[in-house]
Amino acid sequence: MRRSSILLLLGAVLLGLLAVMAARMVISRGDGENARAEAPKTYVIVAGRALKFGDKIAPADLKVQPWPGALPKDAFAEPQSVVGDGERTALRDIQEGEVILATALTGGAGRLASSSLLGPDMRAVAVPVSETSGAGGFLAPGDRVDVFMIRKFQDDVAYAGMVVQGARVLAVGQTADTSKADPEIVKSATIEVTPAEAQKIALAQSVGEIHLALRATGDESRVPLQTVNAFDSFGMRPPAKATGGAPAPADAGSGSAARPAGPPRIPGGVDVRIVRGTETSVYQVPR
Repeated sequence: MRRSSILLLLGAVLLGLLAVMAARMVISRGDGENARAEAPKTYVIVAGRALKFGDKIAPADLKVQPWPGALPKDAFAEPQSVVGDGERTALRDIQEGEVILATALTGGAGRLASSSLLGPDMRAVAVPVSETSGAGGFLAPGDRVDVFMIRKFQDDVAYAGMVVQGARVLAVGQTADTSKADPEIVKSATIEVTPAEAQKIALAQSVGEIHLALRATGDESRVPLQTVNAFDSFGMRPPAKATGGAPAPADAGSGSAARPAGPPRIPGGVDVRIVRGTETSVYQVPR
């Protein structure tokens, strides 16, 4: 075989290989473009800048960003859905690039709406607090507290009882910012309770003093507590009251001494008997 024939044969084989490779590249590119064209594109709205609690949401604060997979729950796909009527504000700090969620926004009349923070069938109740009755100013939105009532009845003995356990703090003063870190002395705290608990708190505020006890983070336990009084807890006997006359004599025909007059009865209270040797004392305590 001539040398020129061999060269022609090799050239033909090389050209054939190049043609096959080119065809494969064209087919692969076409399949990839078709796959990309068929795959749906998902977009999500993220914060274009860092937003602070209470900032009003504007279109310039938002960015549209591709999102792999399904749209996250409570996320937005369009900027207009985030802005709404133009009165929406941030309920917490939102970092730049963070996905905007409906739970992080509120609005309406240009103010923060506490109603959007409430759970289903729950109520928001404001209770008066001070430095001593409000955990020293360390209350913050999102904390859990127990609510106690202290009052004195007609026997001049102070009683303390549990009203509500594990109530969530919605706001401290006029602040509902969950990123609040510094302690602050305020005049009121807004807590989340059931309708029945709201009724008990309203009654407790009208007859006694309200005190809040701060719970540990994540503590949602319920502890059974009895109503206590100063006499049983600290041995503080109420002062004797003048009766204005001699005590009535015992009925000789009854065969037993007349029962001594005790402190006025408490509506709905229960009797607590304390036995010391041969003496028995009966005290009334609220339920």
